[in-house]
Amino acid sequence: MGLPGPTPRFFFGNLIELFTHSRHSAACLADWTKEYGNIYGYFIGHTPVICVSDPDLLQEIFITKFSHFHSRRPLPLQRHDLRHLLASKDDEWKRQRSIIQPTFSSHKLKEMKTIINQCINELIEKLDQQKPNVEFDISYLLQRTSMNIILNCAFGINAHANEKLSETFFQRCLQVFEFNIFQTILTICSILLPELNFLWVTFFKYTNIFCLWLCDHIPFINRFIDTDPNTWLLYHVESIIKQRCLHGIERIDLLQSMIDATDVFQKISPSSKLSKYRLNLDELLNNIYLFMIGGYETTATALGYLAFILATHQSEQARLQDEIDLVYDDYEQLIKLDYLDWFIRETLRLYPIAPFIVNRQCNKTCRIGQLKIEEGTNFSVDMYSIHYDEKLYGPVSPLKFYPERFQEKRHPSAWLPFGVGPRNCVGMRFAMLEIKLALVQILRRYTILSGEHTLSQFAEHERFIIAPKNGIWIRLQRRSSQIRECNYYGD
Repeated sequence: MGLPGPTPRFFFGNLIELFTHSRHSAACLADWTKEYGNIYGYFIGHTPVICVSDPDLLQEIFITKFSHFHSRRPLPLQRHDLRHLLASKDDEWKRQRSIIQPTFSSHKLKEMKTIINQCINELIEKLDQQKPNVEFDISYLLQRTSMNIILNCAFGINAHANEKLSETFFQRCLQVFEFNIFQTILTICSILLPELNFLWVTFFKYTNIFCLWLCDHIPFINRFIDTDPNTWLLYHVESIIKQRCLHGIERIDLLQSMIDATDVFQKISPSSKLSKYRLNLDELLNNIYLFMIGGYETTATALGYLAFILATHQSEQARLQDEIDLVYDDYEQLIKLDYLDWFIRETLRLYPIAPFIVNRQCNKTCRIGQLKIEEGTNFSVDMYSIHYDEKLYGPVSPLKFYPERFQEKRHPSAWLPFGVGPRNCVGMRFAMLEIKLALVQILRRYTILSGEHTLSQFAEHERFIIAPKNGIWIRLQRRSSQIRECNYYGD
C-alpha cells in the first residue's frame, strides 16, 4: 500500500525493536508515529500490520465499517477452535456477545454490588492494620482484593472462608502473566511462523495436559514439574461449573447468569434453534475463564495507578473526597458521581493498561480513507499517541493530570482503555463499578499520601499488560472528620 514505516529486519520484521524498547512496545509505536505519521506499517515477523492513531480512521474501522472489521488479530498460541468473546469471529462472536451482554446489565450489577463491597471491606480491614503514615506497597493488597472479587462474583467462592483455595487461584493467575522459558519460546515461534501455529499450539496443549496428569497422579512430581497455569485454571474452573450444575447450586453471581444461558449437559447441535440463544459448556468455560484472567489483573493494575495518582495529586484527591462524602453507597448515586468518573477516566487515559488488545483484522476487502484494505489485513492502535494528543485533549496539556477535561465532550474514539464500538470490553461496566466502590470506601476512611519511594520506585513494565514494575508505594492517613461509616459498608 506504499505506507511509510520502520525498516523491517529479515525474518524478525520489527519485533526486536518492539520487544527491546526502553519503556514498552506501546511507547515504541508512539515513537514511530512521531516519525512516520498517524498511519504507517510495520512487520511482526513477516506479517504486515497497519498502525493507526487518527481517531476519524478508527471511528471508521471500529464503528462505521464494523461489519468489515469485526474480527480481532489472533493472539500467539491461540487455538483455532477457542470459543470465547476475545477469539471468536463473525456470527459466532455476535451470538456469544448477545447472550453474555445481559450478564453485565444494571440489574445484575446491583445484585453483585453487595458481594463486591464485602470483598472491599476485607481490604479495609487489611489497610487498618497498616501503621499510620508508614510507607508500604499497596499492590499486593489490591491484587488479592481484585482476585477475591472475581472468585466471589464469578464462582461464588468466599475467599475469606476458603483461604487455601483462593490463594492457589491467586498464585496461578499470577503465573499466567509470567511466561516460563518453554512458553516464551513457543510464543515467539507462533509470532514469527504463524502458518505453523497449529503445531506450536498442539505441542503446547498436550505437553501441559500430560504434565497436569502426572502432577495429579504422581504427587511428588510437583517438586520437579510446574504445570501450565492456564491448563490448571481451566481444569479447575470446569470442575467448579460441573459441580454447581450437578448439585443444582444457585447463587447470585456471574457464573450463575452464564449457566442460566447455558446447556451444560445436553449436547446442542450447531443446527439446533436453541443453540442461537444458549452457550455450550466449552463457551461457558472459556468465557468465565477469560473474565477471571482479564478482570483480575487489569482491575488491580488500574487501582494501583489510581493510588499513585491520588498520592501525588492532593488537591484533586480532596475534591474527590468532598464529592464522595455527599452520597451514600447507593448504586444510582454512585454512577452519577461526575468527578469520580472523570478521575478514573483521566487516570486510564494517562496509563492505559492493555493497549495491544485493541486491534482489528479486516474480514472483507474495503476502502478506509484513501486506502484499499485487503481481507486479512491486521490493524493495531497507537493508543498512547491518541491519549496524549493535544488536539484531542487540549487546551490543558495532555501531560498534566486534569480530570475536568472529561467535562467536555471528546471525540468518540479518543478514549480507548476498554476499546470502542460494538466489540469493546463487555465487562467495562463491571470493572468501573469495582473501581468506584473501592475508591469510595478507601477515600471515605483515608487520605492517600506519597512517601519516599512513591516517585523514585514508580516505573512501568510490560507483561502482556502494562503494569507498575516496582509496586505502588504510599502512606495512609486516617481521616479525622467523623463520616457516617456505618452507612457505607455493604448495603
